[in-house]
Amino acid sequence: MSNQIIGLVPFSYAANDRFQMSRDHADEAGMLKALFDPGRIDFRFRLLEMINARCFRAQTDPDFTLIYLVAEKMPAEHRARLERIVEGIAGVRIVALPQMALADAVRTAFETAIRPGTDHVTLFRLDDDDALALDYVATLRRRVRQLARAGMVNKPTVLSWTRGIYWRIDGAKSQLIDICDRVPLSMGYAIASPAGDIGHHYLKGHRDAAMFYPCVMDPTRAMYIRSVHGDNDGGQSNLDRGRVLGPKQASDMMQRRFGLDAGELLSPPKELGMQTFSQRLASGRVT
Repeated sequence: MSNQIIGLVPFSYAANDRFQMSRDHADEAGMLKALFDPGRIDFRFRLLEMINARCFRAQTDPDFTLIYLVAEKMPAEHRARLERIVEGIAGVRIVALPQMALADAVRTAFETAIRPGTDHVTLFRLDDDDALALDYVATLRRRVRQLARAGMVNKPTVLSWTRGIYWRIDGAKSQLIDICDRVPLSMGYAIASPAGDIGHHYLKGHRDAAMFYPCVMDPTRAMYIRSVHGDNDGGQSNLDRGRVLGPKQASDMMQRRFGLDAGELLSPPKELGMQTFSQRLASGRVT
């Protein structure tokens, strides 16, 4: 069985729905100005470089395609910076698209990478400020193979690892929190499909996936890092349900699962620590 694995990371893409940016700005010009505000875009680049691109560059299985979806009108200097940061990632490509609904943009971007002749296609997505474990692609490939042999991937099937680490970026009070959720999550949210019947990542929200697709969820290992900060688009209701990792636990977990230095995350650079979750709450902005 051939199985092509393709990942997608939106990076300051100017979608006309889904994101808080699209609700805050009625016109594309206003959205682009906000997306590429110098402070915001530098912050996103720093997180992309610190955890996102690093995790993909170090995957134990390098046989995958990774798409960074960007705005067609991304300024040239930002495009150049992105190219430098993602250099060396196996199968990386940057896809620039005009403004449209996010579901259509994601479908269009994925379709640019699908090879003819493959039996199955496994698509996953991740935000630009999050990361996946070093063995994510290898584990995904093995799990899809096992399911296919059992006759369980004859139609689109969701795979989700529901345990991960929330990295709460709050200056000297930053934390790494071990959390497991009850539903499929957006971090590494994957759909394995026969090539002739490919599932859609935005049919409905990932938390409702079980209403539309068969779902396989695995809570046994931490498979993602989700960063929590002042520029988050989603809610943070999970934080009080997790277990805050102590220094040794954090060090062991970050090195073993993600190849990262926990000390760097718990004591982030000053310019990252300034973008705190608590400041966002105090400002009254939607999280």
